[in-house]
Amino acid sequence: MGIELFERAAEVKGCFLKAEQLLEADSEGDPKRGPGYLLTFDVGRILIAADRKNARLLVRQIENRDEVDSVRLASLEEEEPWWRLAGNPLTRAWPCPDGSGASASDEISDLRMQFRADDESPHIVCLRYDAGAVCVALHDDEKPSEN
Repeated sequence: MGIELFERAAEVKGCFLKAEQLLEADSEGDPKRGPGYLLTFDVGRILIAADRKNARLLVRQIENRDEVDSVRLASLEEEEPWWRLAGNPLTRAWPCPDGSGASASDEISDLRMQFRADDESPHIVCLRYDAGAVCVALHDDEKPSEN
């Protein structure tokens, strides 16, 4: 299971509620780069973490908050790009650079999510595996992709 979790949330226009960052021991964290993120939608929670062994993103559904109770999480409600997205529906998700649609495998190293429809000033967030971490950037069509 991977990109399909995001595609299912997009099909039902799942509303984004909040983002939290996984923190490593003795770390304050960097909102744009970290070991992983827990994204909460009104239709469920999705964990995105760096799979260092396979150099890719690990994506899985979190059924119950108890599954991550032992993990240190930091709220990102006031951080870029997450504060802009609160309350907005997820309308599309796709692996990059392959384009839209489900990935043939669960090996994803770059994922894009679109919040709001094309005609409603959409925001596109990029999640990318990079050197053992997940990097987050808000994609802006008017300037080169932020890394």
